[in-house]
Amino acid sequence: MNLLLVILLAVCTVALAAAGVLKAADYLTNRNSGLQDGGVTAVEYGTGSSEPLDYIDQDTAQIRVKDDRKIDTYQLGDQEITYIVTKKGLFGSSEKEITRIFTVSDTQAPVITTVETELARAVNDVLDLQDLILCPDPADGQLAYSDTLSPGTWTCTTDADMGKAGNYTVQVRAMDSNENTAEAVLNLRVIGDPADSNSFYVKVNRAANTVTVYEKNADGTAGTPLKAMICSTGDATPLGTYSTFNRSTWRSLFGGVYGQYATDIVGNILFHSVPYFSASKNDLEYLEYNKLGTAASMGCVRLCVRDVKWIFENCAIGTTVEFYDDAENPGPLGKPEPIIIDTASANRGWDPTDPDPQNPWN
Repeated sequence: MNLLLVILLAVCTVALAAAGVLKAADYLTNRNSGLQDGGVTAVEYGTGSSEPLDYIDQDTAQIRVKDDRKIDTYQLGDQEITYIVTKKGLFGSSEKEITRIFTVSDTQAPVITTVETELARAVNDVLDLQDLILCPDPADGQLAYSDTLSPGTWTCTTDADMGKAGNYTVQVRAMDSNENTAEAVLNLRVIGDPADSNSFYVKVNRAANTVTVYEKNADGTAGTPLKAMICSTGDATPLGTYSTFNRSTWRSLFGGVYGQYATDIVGNILFHSVPYFSASKNDLEYLEYNKLGTAASMGCVRLCVRDVKWIFENCAIGTTVEFYDDAENPGPLGKPEPIIIDTASANRGWDPTDPDPQNPWN
């Protein structure tokens, strides 16, 4: 009788194991050998998961975290987490507590980058490096600028002489909240010659969305018309006459977008390219590009890259810009025809007029 009972129990055990009922018992043995008392798991500061179950490779259906504790990924050092593992057996289930240590450490230094692909400014431009340099940390986010380096900040120095064209350097240092540091030496190009200032006079016809560049007369008035450009203005585009005062090859714009070859005219009003989703030449807002020739901006003067680059490179700081309205007459050279981007094209992220050698339209 006893022998028969043993045989029946053995058969039942095999059958239940085959059905998967006993699989959970393996959590404490070979199937989950990593979940053992005293084990240590490394967690990256600020970016690692706070969920203890995320650090278990196996099925966690029968594992829970005691007191629903989380890992504080912003607290450096060791944190103790206790798992409760349920074991299902032939005659019921049982639970066992297993404790692991999670060590939070910050191994990632800040990243030093720039808003523009090239740091370049014209002679006598105002150089504000805080607008050009970004120092994000993977956990802390964008670090704050400071004259002296301390945790959570970045600082920089430069040998640039903004009154003289040439190539210079910018030395940048950054430190995150846990004192990880990063250093970089960036190149800065100062371009242009002050002697070339005020060679042109630029008129912007808001009503016709046309820009005309004139040769500037000795008395400061507009002389012979030289170039006509199609543009997009907006409701906030002003009337009046102003002088350009700053420029940059890339500029962060309202709405979290970017423009190439920005030239400051008055206040926040600029000449700049059609906006890009990021500071990348292949990330153009092509639907906005197809609006050139109509009112579409927030007030700035949008142009295609070919035209705005010409202004950037040829119209020195101090160039006169006059805004006026004449819906009937776009200007003495007329209004150029717009270039329309095929929105189904794989090249649509590029301005077709951009002279960059990597431009697939070229």
